[in-house]
Amino acid sequence: MSTIVECKKLCLRRCMLALVYSIGVQYLLLGFFLFFINFQVLHPLRWISDTISLLFSFYTWFSIIPLIGAVVLYSILLGKSFLAVKRYYPTRFQWLIYTAPRKVLFFILHLLVGYLTTWLYANYWHVDYRNMICDCFGTKCINSRYLFLTCVGLFAACLHFTKENLRTDPELEFPIIQELMLVRIRSLLYRTLYNSLLRSFTPTICFGLVYWLLGGILNRYFAGILAIDVDESTLTFFSIAANVRLIFYAWILAAQILSNMHLMQHFFAIHLSEEVTFVIERKPVLCGVGVEEITLVDALSSSLVPVVQNLAAHDLYNLSNNKGDPRRKEIFALSVPGAHPYNWNQLSAQCLSLINAFTEELTTALKKISTVKSTPLFASIKPTTATEAAEKILLRQYNETYGIRRMMTEPSIENTTTTKQMSPACKRVHEQVEKLKKQFDQALRTTFRTIPGLYYMFGEPEGAKTAYLLSNSDTILWVVQGLAGICAASLTEDKYGVVQVTLPQVIKSLLTLKTELDKLNNVNLNGKKMDRNFITLKNGIKRSLYNICTVFRDYLRELVESTEDLRKLQCYVHYVET
Repeated sequence: MSTIVECKKLCLRRCMLALVYSIGVQYLLLGFFLFFINFQVLHPLRWISDTISLLFSFYTWFSIIPLIGAVVLYSILLGKSFLAVKRYYPTRFQWLIYTAPRKVLFFILHLLVGYLTTWLYANYWHVDYRNMICDCFGTKCINSRYLFLTCVGLFAACLHFTKENLRTDPELEFPIIQELMLVRIRSLLYRTLYNSLLRSFTPTICFGLVYWLLGGILNRYFAGILAIDVDESTLTFFSIAANVRLIFYAWILAAQILSNMHLMQHFFAIHLSEEVTFVIERKPVLCGVGVEEITLVDALSSSLVPVVQNLAAHDLYNLSNNKGDPRRKEIFALSVPGAHPYNWNQLSAQCLSLINAFTEELTTALKKISTVKSTPLFASIKPTTATEAAEKILLRQYNETYGIRRMMTEPSIENTTTTKQMSPACKRVHEQVEKLKKQFDQALRTTFRTIPGLYYMFGEPEGAKTAYLLSNSDTILWVVQGLAGICAASLTEDKYGVVQVTLPQVIKSLLTLKTELDKLNNVNLNGKKMDRNFITLKNGIKRSLYNICTVFRDYLRELVESTEDLRKLQCYVHYVET
């Protein structure tokens, strides 16, 4: 239990740091907005000084509090989504039932952040755009310009929700080349601020056309609620298209909201995916009290905190590639006292447990795919050795000498006491009932599939479980390659030969997983002939087997007992496996 608590503490610290960055970016985006709004080309120094003084004024700090509160709520839900244990939903109906509350909450928080951002920025717009109600022709009218900008803010929030959170959940992405966190954040800021201006221009123009068509209905609705008039002159196409300031405000506002939502989500992804160097064994301190550290084995076994498990698998992969890491010596070291390879035994047992569990789930999922052939990929005929052939010849000569004939296998006698002989009439009735039963079952299946939307919502797509396993196979990929890399390095670094005891089990597990993946060569997953996750995992296992076979090519006959497995490994030794 203490290991799970320490793992959650690690994630909590990172989530708090991501929250601080998310709050800080609110001031940064507001500063950019004020920089554009207070543009004065003839007085650049006054332009900069007014923007800075307005940004750090007490009024601004007080006005931004509601938006920060919404950001905190959104960050809490975002952090829980990143840390949640992934679950497989067989049908779309189950996915809808279990994810609908979280999706609705995400949508509400998107709208809240979009509205509060618009409300905050409205305080710094031109006086004609700040209030919901304005003066027109000596009476009170609904301010269509303010309503237009408010709808733009809500539309931008809905646009981000539709693209990023409607069908998918937030996921961590580990970069191929690990950079410093500040470098990643800086590049993220530059890329986001630039791309948001480009990507928000077209949606803003499209929304302006939709508002020109439906804006009159919306204005009359709010005017009826507030019991005021509607200024029809501000709802024409020319009044919207010719209002450069309105289009500029809408464009900047949409870009700010899209940038804000994108940055908050990626701040969590960057902080949670930052590399961690786990210890191999806990170091004792004074008074015999152990330091509260997370070992690599404990992190790999923390399935309830998948973020830490992914970090541990990535750390194992980096450890196998870094020859100068002193932790490699700790893996091959023996315990004092006792001289037992505890570190390697625990690490290899945990890695093999993850690999074998994934293989079992994949095997079970493959049985539900009709296109996967049940015949083995390789011939299961065991070649006869010279010793066995000589024994058969001697046995046959002995039998011929003493006149011993081969005993014929007698047919099995059925138990007549339990199975009664049916009459021809009963047999025909029984066959007819079985036929009707099969026809009724087939009719139900056909009806279930032909009714529009029924199978789509309540039926499990073929290969969905396999596609789910492959899409979440990053941890297995890193574990496989990390374990294979350590095994390959053990030939020169393992002074006590602790790895060679477990090496046959490692080879067997990798071959078994490779065999199961080979069954998917001609299977379409998610409508794609070749799934990217499948290709990545299969190539990772092939690299691992090539790595082991290249190093231990002269010792494979002593390590592997099965002739079939040895024949497969020879393909990797001679580099002919495809």
